[in-house]
Amino acid sequence: MVSPNTYLLDAIALMTPDMASFGDLKTSKSCDPNHVWVLEGDRILGVLTVATVVHLSANPAALPQLSLSEVLVSPQAILSEVALSDGDVITDVWRSPPVVPIAVVDEQQRLVGMITRESLWSAVAAVPIPASTAQEMSPPSPAETAPAVNSLRGTPLSVMSVEAIFDTLLAGYWDWDIPANQEYLSPGFKRMFGYADHELPNAPEAWQNLIFPEDLAKVMASFERHVSSRGQEPFDNEVRYHHKNGDIVWVNCVGEVVAWDEQGQPLRMIGCHIDITQQKRAELETQQTKEELENFFTVALDLLCIADTEGYFRRVNQAWETTLGYAPAELEGQSFLALVHPDDIEETLAAIAQLTHQERVQSFVNRYRCRDGSYRYIEWYSQPQGDLIYAAARDITEHRQLEMKLRRREAHLKTAQRIAKLGSWEFEVATGRIIWSDEVFEIFGRDPALGPPSYAELLTIYHPDDQAYHDRVVQEAIKTQQPYDLDLRAFHPDGRLMYLQARGEPIFNAAGELVQLVGVLLDITERKQTEAQLRQTSAQLAASNDELEAFAYSVSHDLRAPLRAIEGFSQALLEDYGDQFDQLGQRYFDRIRHNVARMNDLINALLALSRVSRSAMTCTWVNLSDLVTAEITELQTINPDRQVTLIVPPQVVAWGDRTLLGVVISNLVQNSWKFTQHHPTAQIELGQCDRGEQPTYFIRDDGAGFDMAHADMLFGVFQRLHNMTEFPGTGVGLATAKRIIQRHGGKMWGTGAVEAGATIYFSLPMASDNATNQGTRG
Repeated sequence: MVSPNTYLLDAIALMTPDMASFGDLKTSKSCDPNHVWVLEGDRILGVLTVATVVHLSANPAALPQLSLSEVLVSPQAILSEVALSDGDVITDVWRSPPVVPIAVVDEQQRLVGMITRESLWSAVAAVPIPASTAQEMSPPSPAETAPAVNSLRGTPLSVMSVEAIFDTLLAGYWDWDIPANQEYLSPGFKRMFGYADHELPNAPEAWQNLIFPEDLAKVMASFERHVSSRGQEPFDNEVRYHHKNGDIVWVNCVGEVVAWDEQGQPLRMIGCHIDITQQKRAELETQQTKEELENFFTVALDLLCIADTEGYFRRVNQAWETTLGYAPAELEGQSFLALVHPDDIEETLAAIAQLTHQERVQSFVNRYRCRDGSYRYIEWYSQPQGDLIYAAARDITEHRQLEMKLRRREAHLKTAQRIAKLGSWEFEVATGRIIWSDEVFEIFGRDPALGPPSYAELLTIYHPDDQAYHDRVVQEAIKTQQPYDLDLRAFHPDGRLMYLQARGEPIFNAAGELVQLVGVLLDITERKQTEAQLRQTSAQLAASNDELEAFAYSVSHDLRAPLRAIEGFSQALLEDYGDQFDQLGQRYFDRIRHNVARMNDLINALLALSRVSRSAMTCTWVNLSDLVTAEITELQTINPDRQVTLIVPPQVVAWGDRTLLGVVISNLVQNSWKFTQHHPTAQIELGQCDRGEQPTYFIRDDGAGFDMAHADMLFGVFQRLHNMTEFPGTGVGLATAKRIIQRHGGKMWGTGAVEAGATIYFSLPMASDNATNQGTRG
């Protein structure tokens, strides 16, 4: 023992008096466990060990510059003399490294000695092999062990209990006379495996029958290594024994050959069995828990990781590769900020700062870049522990996309409701609670801050004459659990009377009980106003139609009578006084009769045009090819000298009224026949060229044609593009044809060029599915 003021070299000299130089320390294969204790008064400052000196000798020139306090190591333990009676303490000493000292102090905390495992071995080895009886070996007596115990002390241990030390040592103590193959097993050794002292013989076979066979082989191999190294290879094994009750006892078996003959053969070996069953069970449980956690870490579908507060992955599980495409080895050791979307970096740093302050982070969402360059939304739950972050995360991309989609739909729904003036509502049957969408508030002109009204308040908003009606319909819907649809009136806060359409449907729970009415509210004020205007317009149209019909009758009866009189009197004049008229007079009478005939044709055309607007329509499939062919055949019968080529594809059919479409075809074909009469040869063609959504048909000729600058006059009543003397006609035919096509819901238009022919197109709506199935086409 030295004071802290002792020079380092002097302390080394005290510790190694037999070594001439530091080189001896460096080349020494083994060093005595000598130590120098450094005390300040009664307080232990530390210890200088041989191991430290060997380490320092690597640089001898530095030793004179070091102080003793710079090279001290703390003792492994400081024990009181009383504590030496504690079995656990002795066990710790037994298992401690042989060169690490344990200080022993008295009740005044003054150093009285030191113990190492080496000194403990030496003390036990000093005890003679117990005398053998015929059957077994007996433990040493206190008189025999006293010298050995005294050798434990560097300084006499006046208070140490020799009996207590050996009682503890003998708990798992064994002593083997190798040449005689006789062995002493202490009573504590036997109790370790559930046997009384007399139940197990003191012989090697006793413990060899209890140890697991595979562990016996391990023990014997360790013994061979220990002997062949002459004690340098430690004999220290963890093995299993069978307890008397069938349990497994884990034992730390340590020992040492303490006596050798002149030929280097072992004579005596002593050792100790220390029960480590609880420790081993704890290790196995820990290992099992670790394996379970590892399995969980491996198979978890969530993203699991261990990171540090510097922003680097320490470990990640396989789910990262499944979700983002990166193998775990690619991520571990990498900065996780490198994967974060640039727009999310700032928020991520704030979350890391929160973790650095040992605050957990929950439900934090950012975007991570995948291997393919895309980004996924990741939701984090992170727990800090020191400099590490333990985190679990999940991919919520689909959930986030669904949320955004729902928000967009909600926005679109609100917009659609606003545009359509259509609001949605809910009515909870049990509570009477009403929920309105924004548009319902807008329709009623109610401040959303007030919230929806109660059901009783809602009734007061409606027109007094409609309140009872509304309540009756709603109660009936609740009673019958059926949808309802009603129109009613309500007053806007600005005094306007509104017309509303309310629709409701029942909602049931899993038990089939009615829990809600949900529906829509539509502002139909404009529609009602339009309906009123339509009714007024319809009444006016009906009156106009009546007037038109009266006019048609007037034309038919009142105008024809004067014409007949003019025609009759002119004919009578010619017959009675024709010889008194010269040639000019005869021509005048001819012109009178011709104009009477033309006036009659005009009256017939007007009547036909009026019938087009009033006649009922019955739609079916009409074969236009047959109609065109029949019309041309009739015209050729009247004018057999005409050279006309007819191009008519078979089965050109259209959906419409057969009679009215016959009038269209007759007018169009007669027009083509008329306007090609001045050509020596002519060509008239029927065709179909669908344009847009409706089938489109045409009649084409190569006759006189017309100037497209006047195309807007083509379908006007009594409007003609050609001289009457050159091409006679009433000027009503195309107007009649166009009105018929318009009644069918189609369109008619024309193209042409002067002396290059004309083409009249007309389109007709598609037949409905039901109409398509009616009869044959033709």
